[in-house]
Amino acid sequence: MNYYDFYVIGIGASAGGLDPLVKVVSSIPAGTNAAVILNQHLPAGTPSNLGKLVERNTKMKVVVVETIEYIEPGNLYVMASGMQYKLDGRFLQVEDRNVSDKINHTIDTLFFSLAKVVADKSVGVILSGTGTDGLQGAKAIEDQKGLVIVQDPITAEFPSLPKTLIANDHPDYVLSPDEITQKICEYTGVRALNS
Repeated sequence: MNYYDFYVIGIGASAGGLDPLVKVVSSIPAGTNAAVILNQHLPAGTPSNLGKLVERNTKMKVVVVETIEYIEPGNLYVMASGMQYKLDGRFLQVEDRNVSDKINHTIDTLFFSLAKVVADKSVGVILSGTGTDGLQGAKAIEDQKGLVIVQDPITAEFPSLPKTLIANDHPDYVLSPDEITQKICEYTGVRALNS
């Protein structure tokens, strides 16, 4: 069952991803017909200051997720610490990461749940970073006819994560951070603040 008549945008960022992440969300207007979920790689259990940072740089309502939150369009969701989260129906749930897993797969976890629950209303965005997290989840989103956008490696401080997706997944778009915002707004039917 699809609980969503609005888009849900998952944005994954690893090393070097903070600046492009802030740039992307700063131009998404309040009242957009989408919810945005930010997933920044952090060591397990580490407190996050991302909520305070993006609150100063976005017009959207910022919701820091401690345990569970009801998903609504126009909101931007940020995790309180280095855990992982996934969607269950219309709820975003925080859960512990497996500390024995040396490789961070929190982006994959989020993207898999987007594909399963939100289906063709899901948007996966991969920004600067290293490793392969997000690759399998992006494929799952595409299998459900959702949209996948990857930061252009030329604009990324750490280009290996975007390059991995480009080489192994064929994302829908490869764009600079400014272009990513424009594409998100175009796709969800709103006007970007800087356009």
